[in-house]
Amino acid sequence: MASSTLLNTVTHVEFTDLTEKTFVMVGEHLDLPAQQLFIFDNLAEHSGNTKRYDEVDTETYASRKSEGADASKARAGVAYNITMTAKRIAREIDITFEMRRYNKAPQVVAAMLNLASFCPERVDLDLTHRLTFATSTSYTDQDGDSVTISVGDGLALVSTVHTLDFSASTYSNQVAGNPVFSQTGLEAAELLAVTNILSNYGEKRKMNFNTIVSGDDPNTVNAIKQVLNSTADVDAAHAGVMNTYSGKYRHVVLPNLATDANGAYNSAKRQWWGLIAVNGTAMNSWQAYYGVFEPNNLKTPSAGNNGEDIHNDNWTYGTRMSYGDAILSGRGFIMANPVS
Repeated sequence: MASSTLLNTVTHVEFTDLTEKTFVMVGEHLDLPAQQLFIFDNLAEHSGNTKRYDEVDTETYASRKSEGADASKARAGVAYNITMTAKRIAREIDITFEMRRYNKAPQVVAAMLNLASFCPERVDLDLTHRLTFATSTSYTDQDGDSVTISVGDGLALVSTVHTLDFSASTYSNQVAGNPVFSQTGLEAAELLAVTNILSNYGEKRKMNFNTIVSGDDPNTVNAIKQVLNSTADVDAAHAGVMNTYSGKYRHVVLPNLATDANGAYNSAKRQWWGLIAVNGTAMNSWQAYYGVFEPNNLKTPSAGNNGEDIHNDNWTYGTRMSYGDAILSGRGFIMANPVS
């Protein structure tokens, strides 16, 4: 039993010895749902390694005009901004000539050399961790790097005192009391959705909240399903009573939500859930962006190309990708953070 970054017949003798065996991969990889919560930005080559997003806002209401007097002027301005910076990620694995030539399970070895999922898996972890660490302004990721995740007003994504650039008012996007999911908790989140969506001038706005997110905690997932999908038997006491939540929200389960920076399970966040306005474009959607500067790509070796070490005949398989994420504002995102 051994683990290494070089597949060879010495470390992994199981592939070439005389014992007949069956190799079994350990489980399936997680689903990768986080990207669908973000506005996708496809960033072309030669366009730099950063992208800035700015809020633009205006006042809302007209004012009385007296006879013969000038009309009042409406204010408009550019408010908070956030900058997305490209991050390049990679993974490699090596295999010797002997392992390529003599192994008796080529399909299994091929699966071990397939790195196609490594970059998308990391992207999903990083995007999900914007929610996992939503009550903080920074966290240390699995590479040991400090990642700043504050939104445009300099506060954490989830805060009870989000500021407005042209008004002294504040707004909250954290459900009061941080309840576990229930119909009552959902209604508390919906109340925030109609009272705490404000322009930078402190005026009321609306957003299309259409998505509930949670981790994969069975109790939370089942509670959400019960609220969204419950029906009564035709002979039951509540027969004919309409479920007002039927079709109102979709439920997105984030397997990496209740994890630490390395992707290991963190029970303290297992019951976190949120309500999000996800519409895929910058209009009427929470301002969360996912940009791809370099698509996921594989480096596949072959005899005589740059993936082969001429001195020892080892082949190197690799994968590369460059991406970034940025959340401009807490508007359109409401979360409850119960402590388990």
